[in-house]
Amino acid sequence: MELRDLRALIGIAETGSLSAAARLLHLTQPALTASLQRLEDELGVTLVTRHSRGSSLTEEGRYVLEKSFDVVRDVAEIQSVVKDLSKEPIGTVRLGLPTTVAGGVVPELVPVLEARYPQVRLHVVEAMSGVLAEQLQLGKLDLAVLYDIQPMAGLRSEPILQEKLHLLVPADHALAARRRVRLDEVADLRLVLPNASHSIRRHIESHCRAEGLMPNVVADIDSLPGLFGLVSAGYCTILPRFLISTYACSDRIVALEITRPAMEWTVHLASRHDAIRPRASFATGALLGEIFRKLVRSGNWPAIIAENARS
Repeated sequence: MELRDLRALIGIAETGSLSAAARLLHLTQPALTASLQRLEDELGVTLVTRHSRGSSLTEEGRYVLEKSFDVVRDVAEIQSVVKDLSKEPIGTVRLGLPTTVAGGVVPELVPVLEARYPQVRLHVVEAMSGVLAEQLQLGKLDLAVLYDIQPMAGLRSEPILQEKLHLLVPADHALAARRRVRLDEVADLRLVLPNASHSIRRHIESHCRAEGLMPNVVADIDSLPGLFGLVSAGYCTILPRFLISTYACSDRIVALEITRPAMEWTVHLASRHDAIRPRASFATGALLGEIFRKLVRSGNWPAIIAENARS
């Protein structure tokens, strides 16, 4: 099945006759007729009927026409994207970063992006991961860093790294002298966590359910500084260790590894299939992956690079 034959069918449908379609497509009428015949022979059905007023599509023809529009549109999109990819990256890229990531990644990303791709302008949105996933699906973001995401229509995702979640307690807490804590011990504590729409809350509750536990969440807090402030005031929370030193005084908050079972998740870079600026988005995403791996290898991000992440 050739693209020119599908375009011939579209031309016939739009003009209502073979002769008019031939003129529209800058073909001779015999060439257009040959295209139509080739398509009908391949499909084994009659697509067009001729009559005194011109030509009309059969029921099968209307079905093939609908699919032909999709194919031609997809091919045009491919051509547009490939043409864009061959150019220097240019335009604004809207990047969503979780609050547990943004403060450490943005200072690394912006200078390198400016030096390597001077025509790309970065717009960073910082929010909890649940909000970012929704904005990415709605087309308000081009890229987003998300945790353990489920497949979502119109999006692709790539695992970048894996990190463990830790229990954060005040320095004077009864558990503070320990290095590790069991999940059943964690569930009994007075916890403050992001609300149930966020991936970290779902992740924690999933692990607890698997162990027959119910976490004692006393407040839903969708603020990273707020969570650290409450830990300093005597509450406990569960977070990855990256950026803990940025938001909390090391002498006031202690991070304990959660064991039996260990609690870890995968950090993904998610993007839209229909990115408006595919070259700029692709370049920014690739650079972001480089920075994540650099932070891990330098020890600044306590994590491991995902096994199937691009090196």
